[in-house]
Amino acid sequence: MAKVNYADIAAKIVEKIGKDNVFTVTHCMTRLRFTVKDYTRVDLDGIKNISGVIGAVYAGEQVQVVMGQHLLDTYKEVISQNHFAETEAIDEQLDDIPEKKGIKGVADKILGYIVACVSPLVPAMIAGGMMKVVLLLIGKVVPTFSASDTNMVLGWIADAPFYFMPIIVAYGGAKKLKATPVYSMIVAASLLTPDWINMVSAGEAVSLFGIPARLITYSSTLLPALLIAWVAAYLEKWLNKVIPGVFKNLLVGMITIIITGVLAFTVLGPLGSYAGSAVASVFLWIGDTVPWLGTGVLAFFLPWLVLTGMVWAISPFLALNISELGFDAVLRPAYMCHNMAEAGAAIGVGLRAKDKEFKALAFSVAFECIVAGVSEPAIYGINLKLKKPMYAVMIGSAAGGVIAALLGATAYEMGWSNIWSIPIFMETIPAMLAGMAASVVVSAVVAFVIGFDQNEAHM
Repeated sequence: MAKVNYADIAAKIVEKIGKDNVFTVTHCMTRLRFTVKDYTRVDLDGIKNISGVIGAVYAGEQVQVVMGQHLLDTYKEVISQNHFAETEAIDEQLDDIPEKKGIKGVADKILGYIVACVSPLVPAMIAGGMMKVVLLLIGKVVPTFSASDTNMVLGWIADAPFYFMPIIVAYGGAKKLKATPVYSMIVAASLLTPDWINMVSAGEAVSLFGIPARLITYSSTLLPALLIAWVAAYLEKWLNKVIPGVFKNLLVGMITIIITGVLAFTVLGPLGSYAGSAVASVFLWIGDTVPWLGTGVLAFFLPWLVLTGMVWAISPFLALNISELGFDAVLRPAYMCHNMAEAGAAIGVGLRAKDKEFKALAFSVAFECIVAGVSEPAIYGINLKLKKPMYAVMIGSAAGGVIAALLGATAYEMGWSNIWSIPIFMETIPAMLAGMAASVVVSAVVAFVIGFDQNEAHM
């Protein structure tokens, strides 16, 4: 096998971008990432044709060159040949970087921010999700294992990436915004402290400076952390401008976490819950008026309700239905179909993906969705990151929800949104299976047909 000439690859890549056109260069797991002055000067097709380069794309305001296993050696050559700064800008005129305009540009920035925030968490989610699958399967084969201390402790480890999601997401957000991560992480962690959890459980009223804090648990939530990182980052930058140098070390961090912390408990954290409560009333009204439509509409929007954390405000109505009515014909069927649709979209991506490692990842997270009901790895690691598969999730989820509701799928116990929870549907099991199957198949077909940017399927 011929030896790879990394120096030649690096020189050709920089030639196609323009040495004087580069602000900064860094890398992720499989990509070189160049921040450039003028994207129109970049020969993207020329980069794609360089031997050793897997692909190239302009996304997130960066020229991203997919290198795979050749990444680190090529990166070292790029740095050594050109003396680029990895963290410091070569040219301070960042306002000259062209940006996408309009609604699409704003949407791309928001999605880019969310993906950047969640990226550090995805490997842990996948590991934790697979661990949940293994523990669940062992418990089915060896029933006594489910009640053992070993299962309990290993369950804590598997749950940790999901429970502490806000802290890791806050870290990703701060890194994306080039702020001090620990400030955002501290505030996010304060939402998960045992004392706060106990206050919520006890229903004790809490207020900060006379502002009431809504009693909500924030484990496994995304939106509060996204907002915390954003507020903390811009607050820190502003404080660094207005506070004299001699006081910066003493005051910037303290004021940042105080103001952001107060906002987190009173505004940023409850935002998703307040919005979710309003949304829940709409879905429940539709469900009461036209049951099959309520399930379908809820299932259609669930991917985004999960992302924003609004789903946590809706879930209590599920328990209320089960306890007061003895059944639920809207929420649990919709939840089941959504999880299956996330799995189906991941399967569609896996069938179309060219990169073998990404293909294997897509199939594994789909397995986690179906078997363990853990949808986060599929959402954040595959479907949201690639963007287009989210349309497949919405369509497949709605199709399954409508079919399940029309056939009368009804949950009579709480359960989970995985294949093992089918017994909670009792005599309506065939209806729920039909809805689940429809969700998987429709979302897989749509994801495969609409495709995605193969350059994005390498990280």
